[in-house]
Amino acid sequence: MDLVVVVALIAVISGVAHFVITNPLGPSRLLYILQSPFIERTTRCTENAPEWMSDLQSYATRNIGAPASQLAYITSQGNLHHCETGWKDGILGDLPVEPSSRFRFASSTKTVTAIAILDLVNQNKLSLDTSIVDLLALPGPFKDPRIKDITIRHLLSHKAGWDRKLAQDVMFMRNVKPWCPYKPEQLMQTSLMYEPGQTTAYSNLGYCLLGLAIEAVENMPYRDFMAQRYEFDQSTLEFVTGPYQADEVGYDFRFEEFYTRDYYQHFDFEAVASSAGLSGSASDLAAIVKTSLSGSGTTVLDGPVEPGCDVAIIQNCYGYGVYRYQPDAAIPPIYIHDGKFPGAVSAMFITENKDVVVWLGAGGRKHGDSVLPDFYQQARDSLLSIGLQ
Repeated sequence: MDLVVVVALIAVISGVAHFVITNPLGPSRLLYILQSPFIERTTRCTENAPEWMSDLQSYATRNIGAPASQLAYITSQGNLHHCETGWKDGILGDLPVEPSSRFRFASSTKTVTAIAILDLVNQNKLSLDTSIVDLLALPGPFKDPRIKDITIRHLLSHKAGWDRKLAQDVMFMRNVKPWCPYKPEQLMQTSLMYEPGQTTAYSNLGYCLLGLAIEAVENMPYRDFMAQRYEFDQSTLEFVTGPYQADEVGYDFRFEEFYTRDYYQHFDFEAVASSAGLSGSASDLAAIVKTSLSGSGTTVLDGPVEPGCDVAIIQNCYGYGVYRYQPDAAIPPIYIHDGKFPGAVSAMFITENKDVVVWLGAGGRKHGDSVLPDFYQQARDSLLSIGLQ
């Protein structure tokens, strides 16, 4: 064999070996590029579903990296359309994703907790200006006196004063049991980074405290109240306990950097119930959100945006359980919440006309800073293209 050919083969083999050794998930990630066109073709939508729904499913399959997904759309008039893509038991599996297949909502749970809080506000059982320490009957003394100023409104809009970018997220410390919701008195020993109401900083702890607020008002465990109030037994909605359930999709972890299938063993799912604990179908999540938008009371769309907050940036201007996204001031905004667990991604979109779109995916989100903004822009463009707003 020609020496040049031998040297070339050695170089190729060495390069491939180096790639596999230094990037063990690399081959499976590259394989996804080949698999995604076949996955796209498995999309099944309800009769008369708008064409943009299958287009959005195809876009998500290619760009988010979720081989199994659901998309649900409830129109402003209340008509439900939905699409399912992929196989419940993994790529090229035997069982297709069904409308009732279970996905983990992760942080999209926060919108449902916000709905429950606003429900109590609309019933005059709670005020947005209620102090959380008064509601939990915490007497003090307080390590940081500003804790006494935290209100329900601050917790809903991520303005209580904590910042997980400056300190660890106490709700998701690996193999560490969080103090919330078990020892609310620990709140008295907490220190804040900002004055309550001053700065927006996403907080899982804040939504854990909202779960405790619900318990204090209703005098029953958060999970029990939510299941009873929102009739979980009539839907797929259910709180995650940690291990996967029989009706749950198989999650794909190839785009994760650290966690794999056993990730749930390292966190306390009882503790994160009100911030990231719900599961179910896209259609049922869309339904609970849509129902909450009816009537004349305060809804998740009514949360104020602070003056000067740049609504053209995703995950930036939070109101009550959703954030406002408006990259073009001449076009009405959409309201979004998303969620991320290892192997699971979710996104929820609400228009000013109260159309609701929910997308749930069993994947790890492909790498790249523009992945989420591009997906959100695609969803926004889909809604605008048929004149929903």
